[in-house]
Amino acid sequence: MIETLAVEQTSRRYWLRLAGLAFGALCLVAAVMIAAREGDQLEATFVALRNPPPTLAILVIGSVAIGVLLTATLFQILTRRFAVIPFSEMFALIAASALANYLPLKPGLLGRVAYHRVRHGIRATDTVRTIFEAIALSGLVASVFLLAVFALRRLALPPEWALLAPGLLGCLGISPRLRVFVLVLVVRQAEFALIAFRYWAVFQLIGAPVEVEAAIVLASVNAIATLLPFVSNGLGIREWLTGVMTPLLSADTFSQGVVAELVHRVVELIVLAPLGLASIAVLVRKTRQTPAKK
Repeated sequence: MIETLAVEQTSRRYWLRLAGLAFGALCLVAAVMIAAREGDQLEATFVALRNPPPTLAILVIGSVAIGVLLTATLFQILTRRFAVIPFSEMFALIAASALANYLPLKPGLLGRVAYHRVRHGIRATDTVRTIFEAIALSGLVASVFLLAVFALRRLALPPEWALLAPGLLGCLGISPRLRVFVLVLVVRQAEFALIAFRYWAVFQLIGAPVEVEAAIVLASVNAIATLLPFVSNGLGIREWLTGVMTPLLSADTFSQGVVAELVHRVVELIVLAPLGLASIAVLVRKTRQTPAKK
């Protein structure tokens, strides 16, 4: 009976993820089709992309690699309660899973659970716990960013200060029990600030600059969209959100927002494809060379 229920739950999750993939793909196609109607703005955007400022392009690409480094740091802190893992191995695991999560059905998450169980003897429930803790922190930091932007606007203060707002929760570090979470909160804050910079820079690359305030809002909202459980990396959802919110936050258009998000994805893949494939090779070699923990 229990085995039957487990099989049914696995099958249900599979079909839900498949439906999420199809929904995301449809959203992506619809967003691109609507953006294509704005021919003049779209053409101007592609003209700007042909000759991007080299320094800015390098910074955007580098920020993706730094983001993987920060994510690895975050999970290193959360996971060390259960096992000691070399940081190089954690970095490789995060890079590999980040690339795998671009595939249908998000296999990267399941791969991390299985890898930690076999290699480090960490129970699946403990690995899943760290993943949910990271998700909760993402939601918290994104929400604090949005609230801080709103409050700073009402107070007529510089919106850039919103990037420091989650760190104010560091006062909770007075309690030893919460110091681990305060530390990872600061790491997640740095990661989200980096994403906000990437949005600002990507809009610069396509010749449709936005203010820092708009970049913070786009980064926060789309980070929450990425957490949707059955849509790989917010496929289609991020494009729609960026397209819809761009004209609300700036003088740019829906099509420019969609193109900016597509460029954002392409940059992610430019970095994650070689980094993830190299990391998978490293993990496979490490697994063969070192016996797994019982």
